Amino acid sequence: MGTPFFDDGRCGRKTDVRAVKPLLLAMCVSSAAWAGDFIDTRVTFAFAHDNLFVRPGETTPNSPGVGFGASRQNTQFFDNFNTRFSGFETLSNLTLYKKAFSFFEGFEGEAALSVLLLTQPNGQITLFDNSSYIKLNYKPLGWGSREDISLTGFPISSDRFRLGFNWRVTWGGDSAFTFQQGSGLSATGRPSASPGGKLQVTKDWGYAFVGLKTGLLLNNLLNVQERVYGYLGGAGIDLYKGETSAIRFEVNGGYFNRGIAPSLALQGVRAPINALGGSGRLSFQRGAEIQQSIDIRLYKNDPDVLARFFRPETYPGGFSITAELEGSVLAQTLIDPDRFAATRPQLAGSLALNTRVKIDFWRINLLGLMRTLSFIQFDVPGFPPFFDFSKGSTVNPETWFALGVDRYFPKLHSTFGVIGGVQMPASLTAPRFDFGGNAPPPGLTGPRVVVVRDVNLFNILPATDANGNPVTVLPIVSIKGTYRLDLSEYFAIIGEVFYTRDDNRVTFRDSTANISQPTFEQPNQLGFNAVMQARF
Repeated sequence: MGTPFFDDGRCGRKTDVRAVKPLLLAMCVSSAAWAGDFIDTRVTFAFAHDNLFVRPGETTPNSPGVGFGASRQNTQFFDNFNTRFSGFETLSNLTLYKKAFSFFEGFEGEAALSVLLLTQPNGQITLFDNSSYIKLNYKPLGWGSREDISLTGFPISSDRFRLGFNWRVTWGGDSAFTFQQGSGLSATGRPSASPGGKLQVTKDWGYAFVGLKTGLLLNNLLNVQERVYGYLGGAGIDLYKGETSAIRFEVNGGYFNRGIAPSLALQGVRAPINALGGSGRLSFQRGAEIQQSIDIRLYKNDPDVLARFFRPETYPGGFSITAELEGSVLAQTLIDPDRFAATRPQLAGSLALNTRVKIDFWRINLLGLMRTLSFIQFDVPGFPPFFDFSKGSTVNPETWFALGVDRYFPKLHSTFGVIGGVQMPASLTAPRFDFGGNAPPPGLTGPRVVVVRDVNLFNILPATDANGNPVTVLPIVSIKGTYRLDLSEYFAIIGEVFYTRDDNRVTFRDSTANISQPTFEQPNQLGFNAVMQARF
């Protein structure tokens, strides 16, 4: 047999394997310390029912009955406060990551091609860029191990580069620009990606950054696409930093050009839609780490980073707490519905509280949220799109709070918990109803109360209740019991039973005159989720 060789990729030259056996062994050992290229993988198998009290066809959205699979209908308003996902998805992130030292002292480069692989109920798999990036780091002489100056470029999507902190109240992602104006929505219904760049200085005591995003929107006056811009900036400083506790204050903000109002452009009027605002957070931690949403952190197949993504919950004993209070004030120009061919500013705001306490094997979580209707619809923008609320409208914000408690039993590797909350959904009562089309049916004329549950997710309430009284928006009460059995660090069995009382649920049914009318549906919801999930 001849001497074994392999191609080392250098102009086709051959290298004797025997000469590089120690190098190959070192490479194998090194690669074993790195995670696989498929990271943040979640395989979820669910057997669930979103409402045992109803049959298929009785509700909107429809409740198909008990079976395999679950969706956002199986979640409550206090779930997923700090993530974009429902928790029932099967998905993975393919991240091809490379980090290398530069030929120049103090510099190093890193890059990641990050792709979100998301399975669909019909069996198809969709792929999205998950904020792939290229990053140049520079560490001046004498700076600490965690201090540097970095320039990050997002060549496709900069959605993970956002303003705000807790996911439910973040803004300035890919949807920062309006996407109703032609070619803005992809075939999957997601907002088109917006590239961007970020320059950041990180020191032991805090950080500061500036950034730029660009998008393409249709100019309805010229009927061509034009580039629009978003400018971002922010900073954070540790007001106090001890061995086991810290207080940090952070602030960021931005200004975005969102094109022109399409309906006024069709009348020959150029009306720019511009948005700006700022967010701030004051956070306190003792014995626990202040973390940002996993949907904001950049992916890299670095074992130290992944250990933080997937490490099991630890209970070292004693007392620890993380408390965050976050607020945002935004504004944008929208069409004035009370004046012809005019615009006016619309204010928006949010306030969020996220507190996590751990006492030995007990955990307590207190959540609170306030979002104005204009904040919920900020990226649409407006309600209806591109319009401010008309004069005489009564606009109420979304407000809710929730309290959860659970306890871990180490010998059983089991966690039992309960969480409950009360929500007052956002609502709009307008003197003129604009949601029934050009020729609305009799059931959709006159003043109406519209309940807005999330972005473009709303219910039109009937004009009167069963007793002929004017309808009002009523609070929603929800409670959920949970059980989790950890079979390993990456595999768990989860059981949930939930009950919700929502007197604002509406569906459409035909009247005796064969006219579709909004009708109140069953207000009680009782459901369950039985889930097996592996995450690695």
